[in-house]
Amino acid sequence: MGEVSKQVGGGREGCSMQLRQRLISIQDNRMPYLKKLFWAYLLLLIFEGALRKWVAPQLSAPLLVIRDPIGMLIIAEAISKNKWPERWSIVTGFLTVGLICLCVIQMVVGGNSWAAAAFGLRSYLLPFPVAFIMGENLDAEDLRKMGVCMMWILLPMTVLEVAQYLAPATSLLNAGAYKGATQIRYVGGHARASGTFSYVAGPAMFNTLVAAFVLYGFAKEGFAKKWLLAAAAFSIVLSVPVIGSRGLLYTLIEMLACIAIAAMSGVRQFGQVLKVAVPALIVSSLVTLLPVFSEASMSMRERIAQGRGSEGSTAHSIVSRTVEPIYERLAGTDLLSNPIGIGLGRGAAAISALQGDSRLFLAGESEFDRAINEMGPLTGIIFELFCIFLTIMIVANAVSQVRTEGEPLALLLIPSVVGTLFFGVMEQPMEQGFMVLSVAIALTALRQRGAPGKTSAAPNGLAKAEARRQGNSVGGSGRGGFRGARI
Repeated sequence: MGEVSKQVGGGREGCSMQLRQRLISIQDNRMPYLKKLFWAYLLLLIFEGALRKWVAPQLSAPLLVIRDPIGMLIIAEAISKNKWPERWSIVTGFLTVGLICLCVIQMVVGGNSWAAAAFGLRSYLLPFPVAFIMGENLDAEDLRKMGVCMMWILLPMTVLEVAQYLAPATSLLNAGAYKGATQIRYVGGHARASGTFSYVAGPAMFNTLVAAFVLYGFAKEGFAKKWLLAAAAFSIVLSVPVIGSRGLLYTLIEMLACIAIAAMSGVRQFGQVLKVAVPALIVSSLVTLLPVFSEASMSMRERIAQGRGSEGSTAHSIVSRTVEPIYERLAGTDLLSNPIGIGLGRGAAAISALQGDSRLFLAGESEFDRAINEMGPLTGIIFELFCIFLTIMIVANAVSQVRTEGEPLALLLIPSVVGTLFFGVMEQPMEQGFMVLSVAIALTALRQRGAPGKTSAAPNGLAKAEARRQGNSVGGSGRGGFRGARI
């Protein structure tokens, strides 16, 4: 009887241990709330325009800032769960104190409204902590899942964009982001496809981000299925003339230049370039066989010719949109004139409409103009220098990483980072969202040791739980599974 009791007791203990292990494994595989917020931010960025155009156009204005509560929840959750990126505390601290003090001074002395001030703070202050938190708490597997998810979304998105290009400009498919609005007209009576986004800049930025993952997937085994990579590459090439964005075309060329930089870093990187170049050439050849691509390409060529007629050569057009406005603004800036600016958020179109001001681009059209006019000359220049230095640090670390470790993902993200962080308009919610996502993914890529592919070994539930207790969780603060960022 004693032996039987021992066996029964041992069996119960064994079952209890198995049950505990299973519960630990289930709990371990459950996505943390913070990462759920990251995914909510990503999906709302992609589908916010669809909500504004087709689902609830009467709520277009509030839906414009639908991601802001998610951003604030991300910050609150990171603080409460000890997931705050400590290495960025000094940066965010100076940014927070400086902008809040400026905001108060502008309201007291300059008479800026509280609504404009609040919108200005969400434009210039909110995105950076969110990007830093995501960059510190995402891991290699998160990047792989996000990249694969965006590739899947790209496939029906491209079908929608082709339908938008073929549909009349007044069609429901080409509805604008508010009642009665339509998309920008293209050559030959077509509308420039906007996909699920509010306007055409959305798919251009989205495709640039997806292209980085596609090119990386061709070079890294196990990142995604080969047929999905080929289908996504096919969709990107097809979407270029359908969207009609010269910026997207130039950005993809910049990405090819990044691949060339990787090739010059060593023989192994050159082999990776061949893995990318051959599938890309095959896919491009297949896309050209589609009649809609040929028609859209003719429209694209005509649009480029029109642009050359009004803006000059391609090189002059790029300079006039990038370097020239910054140079002219700095040369004509008086540091003593209007030192506190017109007020944070005052130049936003939403605030102008709210306050009954019919003037568009009150603070200027480029981000450099807007920052200087809203913050004042000295503060605006300091803020822009911060963005420039952050961009340079990411670029420098990306180049160093591909040379020393052969990891090209951060390098491929440089066009997205530069285009959104340096030239993007912070007050435009969609551009701000892509800035947050691009910087976050680049920072995560800079922290990783190995390729974020399916083939990487993942510890079991008990091992993960033990790793977390030791501060080495792959989904934790970034201390384990990644090297410390050199930024």
